[in-house]
Amino acid sequence: MKAMILAAGMGTRLQPLTLDRPKALVPFLGVPLLERVITRLTAAGADSIVVNVHHFAPQVMAFLEEKKYFGGRVVVSDESDRLMDTGGGLLKAQALLEDDRPFILHNVDVHTGLDINRLYSYHAEHGALITIAVTGRHTSRSLLFDEQGYLAGWQHNQSGERRIVREYAGELQRLANSCVYVINREFFTLNRLSGIVSLTDQYLELAREHKITCFNHQGDYWYNLGDYESFRRTEQELMKNVGRESEERLLG
Repeated sequence: MKAMILAAGMGTRLQPLTLDRPKALVPFLGVPLLERVITRLTAAGADSIVVNVHHFAPQVMAFLEEKKYFGGRVVVSDESDRLMDTGGGLLKAQALLEDDRPFILHNVDVHTGLDINRLYSYHAEHGALITIAVTGRHTSRSLLFDEQGYLAGWQHNQSGERRIVREYAGELQRLANSCVYVINREFFTLNRLSGIVSLTDQYLELAREHKITCFNHQGDYWYNLGDYESFRRTEQELMKNVGRESEERLLG
């Protein structure tokens, strides 16, 4: 199974942690974000992982070299010359994702207990072009799914802006994107958007004619590590939990 980690972002929202290093190498509970996601993906069975780089790219390259590219599993998609956004970065890495099987796409700045193997199996069973991991948590932007579980639009929950991309029946359900996906290889031939483009724009466009479904992993933990306040709050919360668990073990 192949996978890709979106790790090229500027990390502006994580400043000051990203003033001298890329977001991918910011340590979370003592382990760089990139290493955490690579470990999760390899544990799920990924034998080839693409990592895109841009901000402080030489640092990421040096880190991967030091780690011997995690047993040779990791390859780099270099965006040093131009940051391509999430969707453009995926398109740039197309040749590195050549395979007949669907691949996993995972943001570097999320920390979640999502079972990747269950997500992958769900995708295989439901015959969609893309499966998006979601939960019902509060978020500023929601994906809108119809009663069959297929993507029909997007909504900004603060401004009220809505993008409905196709006809649908029944009530729409608002769900939060967990930024972990399973994507069929056909994505590259069916996609009509190119250049510097977001993944959100790509899958909303594809949803007009193709099945984009969701895998609801409600109950699993999910943390946004992409902005400074969320990062620090999450790290402090989890460190307290570890401390309590250690104390409970000592007390028997």
